Amino acid sequence: MKRIFCILTAAMLSVCFLTSCQSKGKETYFEENSAGEIVDSELLEKIEQEAQPLDTKIENYSCHGGRNFFLGMSNYVTLDDKYLYVYNHMGDQGFIKLDLQSGEAIPLCNVAGCTHDPNNFPGCVNHHFLFMATAVGDELWYPDENTLVALKDGQEEVIYENKHYTELEEAALKATPNEKCVICYLAADEKYAYIFGFAYVVQIDRSTMKAVKTIDLPTAGALRTPFVYKGSIYFCNDLKEVFKTDIESGETTKLGDHVNCVYVKNDTVYYTVYSDTEAFVLYSADLDLKNPKKLIENCYSDFAVKDNKLFYHGAPSSAQGETIMCYDLDSGESKTVYDGFSEANGIIAADFSDRVFFLGEETNPDNTADPYDVIASVRSDGSDLWVKKFSGELFNN
Repeated sequence: MKRIFCILTAAMLSVCFLTSCQSKGKETYFEENSAGEIVDSELLEKIEQEAQPLDTKIENYSCHGGRNFFLGMSNYVTLDDKYLYVYNHMGDQGFIKLDLQSGEAIPLCNVAGCTHDPNNFPGCVNHHFLFMATAVGDELWYPDENTLVALKDGQEEVIYENKHYTELEEAALKATPNEKCVICYLAADEKYAYIFGFAYVVQIDRSTMKAVKTIDLPTAGALRTPFVYKGSIYFCNDLKEVFKTDIESGETTKLGDHVNCVYVKNDTVYYTVYSDTEAFVLYSADLDLKNPKKLIENCYSDFAVKDNKLFYHGAPSSAQGETIMCYDLDSGESKTVYDGFSEANGIIAADFSDRVFFLGEETNPDNTADPYDVIASVRSDGSDLWVKKFSGELFNN
């Protein structure tokens, strides 16, 4: 049955593949054996990917407000209850939304006949720089300079205009004073949105889109990787200091040094340390950064915790390199969940989804063509690996 399915699927997809290749001035040939079975390994791999559903389980979705502002491509990716949105070019499909049930990758540009050429189609979504996109209900929110924009059904609406800044923004942006109110980070929970500058946070009521509270943060360096958890904001700055701010009182406490990334889950702080003696070591600690425990050495800052498993990839100099690993927080054991990346770019997880997603690139075997863009995913226990590859380039000029 599986062989028959592949042959039938290949027949249905061949027209699409041939049309795609011919549009680029290429020809495609399907190699068959004596039984008439396709033996083209790349085609069969493509067919298998297209036939493999994701079947993501979604529970209690409200917004993707947890981990959306870390290194790599995770700055351009967000989840809602239907799609994984990727605002980064995935092969020749450009920006996509990935159906969380079928696994189908749907190009976000739906303009008939669009070549995505910036000269002929300047309004194509693939030319739109969408940074820090966050799924909130049935909308996508993202900062655009000093405004917060909601995107729904292709229509954009400014829902908040920021006019706040501190002395740090004013001094840092003296050459471009019009940018001193630019929104640098965005987070959301069930009741509030939070926008961040270099040294402040504005708490916004989602029901009225009015500012509830503005807190200036006593930091000498621009903040990085802010994380909102149970009435507190954890953040690092450019000086690799880490702080905790109580939203109700506005009081800020310095927790430590040499920290370049912070993430909070289940009353535990996870953070990476970078110093002269330790390079990207991942620790866990209590909510005041007391009782630290070293978990992983040579770990990059894009990691995610899901169902007491920690997903990460190692620095290139480590044994893991670009391999995606799953660390069991109970047993302390690590296992490989995906080793197909030549370069890993981001890890995305959400409380409401039972899957974790990884984005990166895979070098073509012949090393002469552009690398594949790749999305891989596993269940939160590290099982049920799913992989989709995107070949080609969106812009050939």
